[in-house]
Amino acid sequence: MKKFIILLFLSIGLSQTTFTDQEIVNLENDFIYLENMVDSLAFEDSLKTMLVTTLEEELELTNQELKLTNEQLALTEKKVTLVKPSWWENKWLYFGYGSALGVSVTLLINQIGDVINIF
Repeated sequence: MKKFIILLFLSIGLSQTTFTDQEIVNLENDFIYLENMVDSLAFEDSLKTMLVTTLEEELELTNQELKLTNEQLALTEKKVTLVKPSWWENKWLYFGYGSALGVSVTLLINQIGDVINIF
């Protein structure tokens, strides 16, 4: 027991350090600086967390917009196939039909006129 008490007094006596007033002020300033750094880092972390949340929401909205754009593209392609004229609805064919009809009507009228003049 005697050895234990001696060991206890020696460990307490040798481990105790005393600081000067200047060292205490420096340590206190360091603690205040570190507390301020922890507070600023916590605030920065909360801001970055809010930024990540905002960016995730923006990404989700962009994905929805892309999905809607792809649907609109598919509908537009379907509309093009529905509106696209067929081969018989070609303007050059209409011109050809009109020309052939005009020529045939003119020839028919001329032939009818010739038949009438014969009698």
